[in-house]
Amino acid sequence: MNKNAATQLHIYSAFFVLAGFVLNRGVFLLFLAEKGMPVTEIALYQALFNIATVVLELPTGLIGDFFGKKFSIQVGVLLLFFHTAGMLLLSGPFLVVLSLVEALAYSLQSGSEQALLYEIARNAGQGERFLTINARLLAAQSIATGMAIVLGSFIAQVSWSALYVCVSVFYLLQLFLLYPIERTEATRSESSEKGRFDAAKMFRRETWRVGESAFAVLLLLIGTSMLDGFYGSYYNLNQLVFDAFDAPVSIIGIFFGASYAVNATAYIAADFFSLRFGKRNTMLGSMLIEAGLFMILPWFASNPLCLFGLSMVLCFLPEVVYITSENLIQDAIADDLRATILSVASLVRALFSAVFFSIFGHVLGLYPIQIALGIIGAIAIAITAVVSLKMVGIQVSKN
Repeated sequence: MNKNAATQLHIYSAFFVLAGFVLNRGVFLLFLAEKGMPVTEIALYQALFNIATVVLELPTGLIGDFFGKKFSIQVGVLLLFFHTAGMLLLSGPFLVVLSLVEALAYSLQSGSEQALLYEIARNAGQGERFLTINARLLAAQSIATGMAIVLGSFIAQVSWSALYVCVSVFYLLQLFLLYPIERTEATRSESSEKGRFDAAKMFRRETWRVGESAFAVLLLLIGTSMLDGFYGSYYNLNQLVFDAFDAPVSIIGIFFGASYAVNATAYIAADFFSLRFGKRNTMLGSMLIEAGLFMILPWFASNPLCLFGLSMVLCFLPEVVYITSENLIQDAIADDLRATILSVASLVRALFSAVFFSIFGHVLGLYPIQIALGIIGAIAIAITAVVSLKMVGIQVSKN
């Protein structure tokens, strides 16, 4: 293993974990309320953020592939630093405008972070172990996020200003860790055209390493991203489901806090099962089990405690599907448009998450909880069936 490449992997791993240590993640909406923003403006902030994220995913992915993935991430972190400073210094309508800065920052990082990790790991001779590396880093990042949420809430009780100063310091530390990371674009395959960027290459066979299976992998990317959007919507919907049972806010908080530990466990489990059954089989099996659990979800609607436990499992399996499908897709694409293609996955995920959450909210408002969960379960089974059938055509990276 190249010693310098191994060092690069260690440094970037530290950055990757630190990127999850966002102290204000659990209380930023409360901070907006503390700044005097009415609920309507807070809702507008979130709406603008979600819309801008969808719109910016593809162009920011192209920026990562054209100007460099490291550059894209650095600009994203720098924008988050300015966003944090603006949250402290500005007020009124200017805070709403900052949602666009935040959306641009996260979009610049979303596709490039995973793409750069994959390329650094491969350059370090660890390409075959990428799933293991990714699983451990995502697990560590989830734990870091959970810890940051708890710590941030305590700091906020003392001083909001102190909280946002601490957040700014951590963004500067991220920039420090990124500085020694070398660009990976120099290692592009020789078959790619040098010095010329062409977005149309996304639709050409040479961009995909799987030849005739390229179209099937593209369907896999769209299908699993759509499924992940569904899972993410149900995860957020748990707030309303538990509220329908008049669950205390503290119990709801415990559920979402514990979900980060569940995510960390899921990533490690995905690596364990992939080594024994293969990535493709692990992903497909998790999808089918998840669909089966959604099928029995309505029968748990009368027992809040059982529903709580089942919902935890329903949060566990999607993370297994996410990390294994993402690994299959990473193995199937060349470097030239890696960040762009992963950004497309994020775009599809965000778009369907918004669509499904709107549908779920409407269903919960119209029907009793048991019928509503039955409808949601039926949607889960239908989507899983479609994506599973597409998996039959995938003949790449079965291990």
